[in-house]
Amino acid sequence: MAAIAGVAGAAEPAALRAERDAAFDATFERYKLPGLAVGVVRDGQVVYLRTAGERVAGSGDKIDADTLFKIASNSKAMTAGVLARLVDAGKLKWDDPVTKHLPQFRMHDPWVTQQMQVRDLLIHNSGLGLGAGDLMLWPEPNRFTRADIIAGLQHLKPTHSFRAAYAYDNLLYVVAGEVAAAAGGAPYEELVKRELFQPLGLSRCQVGEWNRAEVGNVAQPHMRTPQGNRVIREDETIVPNVTSMAAGGIRCSLGDMLSWMRMWLSPEAQPAWLSPAQRRAVWTAHMPMPVSARMRAWDNSHFSAYGYGWRLSDVDGAWKVAHTGTLAGMYSSVILLPDQRTGIVILINGEGEAARTVLGQVLTKQITRPGETHSVAHYAALLDEERAGERAAKPKPDTRDRKPATAVALAAWMGRYRDPWFGDVTVCAQGDRVRFASARSPMLTGTVMQVDARWLVDWDDDSVDAEPWLHFLADAGSTTLALSHVDPEADFSYDYQDLSFTRVAACDAAATTKVDVSPATDAATAGLVDVAPLAKGVRLDMRYAGTANFTGARVPGYEANTCLLLAPVAQALAKVQADVKREGLSLKLFDCYRPVRSVKHFVAWARDAADQRTKPAFYPNVEKAALLDGYIAETSGHSRGATLDLTLTRCERGACVDLDMGTPFDFFDPRANTAHADLSPAQKANRARLLDAMARHGFHNYPMEWWHFTFRPEPSPQTAYDVPIQ
Repeated sequence: MAAIAGVAGAAEPAALRAERDAAFDATFERYKLPGLAVGVVRDGQVVYLRTAGERVAGSGDKIDADTLFKIASNSKAMTAGVLARLVDAGKLKWDDPVTKHLPQFRMHDPWVTQQMQVRDLLIHNSGLGLGAGDLMLWPEPNRFTRADIIAGLQHLKPTHSFRAAYAYDNLLYVVAGEVAAAAGGAPYEELVKRELFQPLGLSRCQVGEWNRAEVGNVAQPHMRTPQGNRVIREDETIVPNVTSMAAGGIRCSLGDMLSWMRMWLSPEAQPAWLSPAQRRAVWTAHMPMPVSARMRAWDNSHFSAYGYGWRLSDVDGAWKVAHTGTLAGMYSSVILLPDQRTGIVILINGEGEAARTVLGQVLTKQITRPGETHSVAHYAALLDEERAGERAAKPKPDTRDRKPATAVALAAWMGRYRDPWFGDVTVCAQGDRVRFASARSPMLTGTVMQVDARWLVDWDDDSVDAEPWLHFLADAGSTTLALSHVDPEADFSYDYQDLSFTRVAACDAAATTKVDVSPATDAATAGLVDVAPLAKGVRLDMRYAGTANFTGARVPGYEANTCLLLAPVAQALAKVQADVKREGLSLKLFDCYRPVRSVKHFVAWARDAADQRTKPAFYPNVEKAALLDGYIAETSGHSRGATLDLTLTRCERGACVDLDMGTPFDFFDPRANTAHADLSPAQKANRARLLDAMARHGFHNYPMEWWHFTFRPEPSPQTAYDVPIQ
């Protein structure tokens, strides 16, 4: 980036740079941003480049021109660019039917399926409502695949006629990425590298799966709290190839975004990359958009339209080509003024919606209305006034007087519900609470709360900031569930209105799926990983690898004090450990994956009535034969690599003391039931603390044992393993 830094400020008046600096500083301070990166190009040169803040608040790791940010929906222009390259290469046409490249593609209406062209995927004219189906993409991480997106589209009902109106969507950009892959003969992420990153020299941009440690210098998203900016949804070491990649999953640095803008503004510099015909096609107004009151008042705008991956409008009589990008804790903006050969990019790794709007406006006005004073304070005040009016028109209801719903109050409505595109959710008792949990979107897990006579879900993860009302209905022999926004101004990507659940089972309905034993003979082949390196600081006390357990001897299959779990389960547990570590605690693991041979040994032990050596310590009030009724199972979820037993411990100066849970681990007695009434307030609080910590990351408690948790949905629910723990 030395070359870029070296030309920053070239050929621009000093007064203009001072104005930009003032706007940058005012925005950074006013909105308390964790990090900010801004660049301006003009006439093919970088004339302004400025960064401030940290990749992770409080870390001291400074943001620079090479720092990677999520560009979110600015990825759409890159997807459109890849498709335009394929059109130039003769591999597809804009008016090709989508089904020519993806025969499995279906919309809700068969006629629309037949008529949908490649171009329609890019211009938000499908007839679907705003953000329809976005819950299959966000919040991340989730378990929806691109094939799920294509299969789910047929279940999303339109809100208006095909090609009749503009309504922003994301799913069809995922489809567009798959069309590109089919036509281009390579996965979407490989096409982006081949057709875009490599020829344009975007050396820092990342698409697909990549290693955070190897790439380095990666900004993390933040949310604002009363204590300051806090990291949310932090990247793991391996950053996954997210399903939303073509709609909003690419990451780039400020330096690469400046190169991206220069290519569009100065096509003569790289004429071979895209033909003039395709450049015109991308920036042609294909779908009219409304001109908002703000655009009229701030920019004197007269038209607004969508091209292929770009928004087109006029500002103060100048042509504007732009787009924004928004993800939880990450905001981006690209503003091109082609006739002035000027481009502006803004990247933020915090709650930056207002900051992006205000700073983008000031930097644009410095070009379109030079010689006038344009301040951050002025536009911030206008924006605050506008939003106050919107909030007055659509007030958020006061839900502060909320309390956890009880199983008694919700007895008629609890169960497993299914939506044809979103899949299953459960509304079931867990301990003394009722929990809502999505099978395929684990961050949509929370506690059902009662507000007067209504029910809402208080999500476990604070970054999931759109709470839903729950609307239950019993009619004609079926029970249904609908969701709606508590806050009418909530992010449209929480498209609760598109969900239509029907109850399909009771909470305690037993699974009838046959479980097969895998032929794997080692942990790696089975997909089992060692938890300790992932969950830093976790304490291991694997009871069945020693003699301090209810059998009184080491259990066959346990050859080491090691916790093995399937990789997704281990990664989720690492997040739990990180959470409790911030509270001065640690997880202490008693058992994790359990070989099938070990389960058989437990059953044989339980049937041996003569061996009563451990009864006083482990089951003093239960007959040994009764242990097979709820305590010891002939098949165990532990063998599927998604179940574990644990507690919380506090470690200080090298000594650890377990939190008092009311009973020891593996104490087979009603007092071990998670919601047992005969516990002290402290014991109840400790169990609730463990329950909440685990639930936030997809772990469900077994009500008979406070220590027993299963990750749902299980990664391999039909496969058990008999690999020894070594």
